[in-house]
Amino acid sequence: MLHPAKEWEAITAENNSRKTVYVRFVVPLLCLMTIACIIGTWFDAPRVDYPTVFELCMKALYWIALLWFSLSVGLYFSTFVITEIMAQQVGSRNHDKSFALMAYSSVAAYLTIIIVALFPFFYELLVLAFYACYLYWSGIPHLIQINGQKRMMYGLISFIIVLLIYSLVFFLFSKILSATLL
Repeated sequence: MLHPAKEWEAITAENNSRKTVYVRFVVPLLCLMTIACIIGTWFDAPRVDYPTVFELCMKALYWIALLWFSLSVGLYFSTFVITEIMAQQVGSRNHDKSFALMAYSSVAAYLTIIIVALFPFFYELLVLAFYACYLYWSGIPHLIQINGQKRMMYGLISFIIVLLIYSLVFFLFSKILSATLL
């Protein structure tokens, strides 16, 4: 999404359902993350010096499960909350448009996670995931049709809520997985 305005116009014209966006866009990125986690764990293995191959596989499985669950559940929960905020701001609910906004604006975060999963020693690159904030901001007027002062309030409130939801889901599921797998 190097030219967000053009991309958002094309996405607005598509009018896809949540299921279509999830299956055609989010799942392939999650599959790439899975492959990246497996390869990255093997690259990182000599540096970390895992005692057994089983522990190495469990570490890869931990990250794969954590990413799939937290990104998928975070996406759905945050979309629900954003849709409710949208109802307060514009008076209508459109779960499909909210989902598209969240999914497509997250592409920068997904790609950054894939790169860092492949090369764990470049974890500083995670800062590039913040480009997703700009993509989200630029998509609001196209998909949600909010401008001006309402856009500022909607963007700020929804961004804080989304950040909290993703953080909470990631934290809780990481604790559950740590107790189960590691």
